[in-house]
Amino acid sequence: KTESFGPDLIALSTTEDMWLLGVRILEEIEQYITKHKVPVIAGGVFPTFAPGLVIKHRLVDMVCVGEGENTMIDLCEHLDKGETYNNVTNLWIKHNDGKISKNSISKPFDINDTPIIDISLFEEQRLYRPMAGKWYKMMPVETIRGCPYKCTFCNSPDQITLYNEKTNSNFFRKKSIDLVYKELKHFKENYEVEYNYFWADTFLSWNNQEFDQFCEMYADIKLPFWMQT
Repeated sequence: KTESFGPDLIALSTTEDMWLLGVRILEEIEQYITKHKVPVIAGGVFPTFAPGLVIKHRLVDMVCVGEGENTMIDLCEHLDKGETYNNVTNLWIKHNDGKISKNSISKPFDINDTPIIDISLFEEQRLYRPMAGKWYKMMPVETIRGCPYKCTFCNSPDQITLYNEKTNSNFFRKKSIDLVYKELKHFKENYEVEYNYFWADTFLSWNNQEFDQFCEMYADIKLPFWMQT
């Protein structure tokens, strides 16, 4: 599939528990990567907080530290133009001599500017997930990014600290209820989604007014859902 798709960039998003699986996948397509000299970037929570470990892997050329929306757009535009990407924000870059550049982190992305996911790019079986002993066509919808709490077992407080120290910005953001509704309506009407799950560091960090708005909005969706909190 890699050969037929012919990617110009390999991007791996990973958490700590999935890192070794991600490495196995990269090694499975190592021949394609080396033959076509395709750059590999790793991002996600684990690379953000262990960039030095991740970039040591022989197949990883770059690590995205922090959010990747702006970084990936800038990186792809530079690659498309055949330009160097040495100054793209949020990147750690491994050079041919083994030295590593550590670029600055840009301010948090405005999640209200996020376009609706084009799920037509994916195979339909990717949309099915198990819940309570059954399989449902299910879509993730982001409502909140970041978390105001400081639980010691979680990475969210570290994200708050990282962005506060590096960009003097607040990592905790909420998506507008109107935009959440627009996404839910789109997936239900165009892809016959059967179940929703709300992708948030903590879904329950809305205030009472926001919960009232959500309940009023979701009465029109009328689908079961689960959420992260």
